[in-house]
Amino acid sequence: MEERNIMGELNMYRQLGLKPNFSEVGRRYGLDRHTVARYWNEGGDVDDGRCSRPSGFDAHSALIAEKAAMPGATKKAVHEYLLHRCGGRPIPGYGAFTHYCRRHDIAFDGGGRPEPHPRYETPPGRQLQFDWKEDLRMTSRRGEPFEFNVFSATLGCSRMHKFVYSRTRTRDDLLACWLATMLFFGGVPEEWLTDNMSAIVTFDGRRRVKSERVLRFAKEAGFELQLCKPLTPETKGKDESANRFLNRLAIYDGDFEDEDDLIGIIAHIESRSNAEPNETTGLPPAALLMKEKEYLRPIGNVALLERMVGEVKTQVVPSTMLVRAAGREWSVPRRCIGRKAKVTTMPGGQIRVTVAGELVAVHDASRGTGKFNYTEGHYAEALQGKGRYADSDIKEAARENLRLLDGMGGIDG
Repeated sequence: MEERNIMGELNMYRQLGLKPNFSEVGRRYGLDRHTVARYWNEGGDVDDGRCSRPSGFDAHSALIAEKAAMPGATKKAVHEYLLHRCGGRPIPGYGAFTHYCRRHDIAFDGGGRPEPHPRYETPPGRQLQFDWKEDLRMTSRRGEPFEFNVFSATLGCSRMHKFVYSRTRTRDDLLACWLATMLFFGGVPEEWLTDNMSAIVTFDGRRRVKSERVLRFAKEAGFELQLCKPLTPETKGKDESANRFLNRLAIYDGDFEDEDDLIGIIAHIESRSNAEPNETTGLPPAALLMKEKEYLRPIGNVALLERMVGEVKTQVVPSTMLVRAAGREWSVPRRCIGRKAKVTTMPGGQIRVTVAGELVAVHDASRGTGKFNYTEGHYAEALQGKGRYADSDIKEAARENLRLLDGMGGIDG
């Protein structure tokens, strides 16, 4: 099955006149890049000689059984989790994992049977579908609860996905996610389709009224905003299908450190969703985007769009890991030191920090009153590498120092 899949994918690349990334294709199928390149150049069969080896999943059997029993778990989600979190030794491909689970009678919760939706296609550059994955609740390794949402957008032709972490679903959040999506895709589709989300519409009797602020942003960005008919979510079925990728988040419940780690996990799921061949097109969305980008409209005045989202300042992150906004200072991850950060202060008080287009931190200016506002995770990162702290003591030292700052109103939740 794996051989037929890789041969079919490479043939699709040939038909489109595109050269695949051999390393990326090899990672998806558990093959060496040179094996993939040889097949591409010579057209021969793929044989990696693994049939007689013990299973690469044997070392993770207990973890697989634990994750499979979690609510909403699917085989694909657990396999992706192993690829992400168990990188000490090579993880075989998904076909091998399916065979392993069948041979060991491993059952998955699966999250119920999906509703059927008929397929329809749109020309390149025509449509983007978007929605919220709402009211997600997860718990960190320390037992701290997190409630959040994920903005999900999908290009209609290439199926390229963009996922954005968001604490809330306000109009501020929506416009920030729109801007991040346009910058990520490098252009603007003609039509953006969604449902009657409250950030866009209010109801006057039975009449839907679109927000003036939202319509101004759409006009300036150069796209037409379309709403699905009530009770017909299947109209934006491509984005509903994309939300299946976000179901993989469930496997990480109780297995992440903090909000920064959670944002990183969502970014990882996004990257993987764009690298996996789509079941309809047979190609990864990232490959088809190269064609669809030719049909996207240019973004236009980015600076104006940024101002329509909120007050934006660009600054280089200092060694304190603090950026300035709303008259105070807010923490970012350690990896941002020395890099340019865009700090956006929303009308509602939320502060979003991006570096090279990546959302790296979210703060709420309405919480706390201190001048210096660190999250515990960022502060613990700052203490790493300090000789006077052992690894096991870093988190407690961070909490103690933050308690002192808390006396001055310096912790951001």
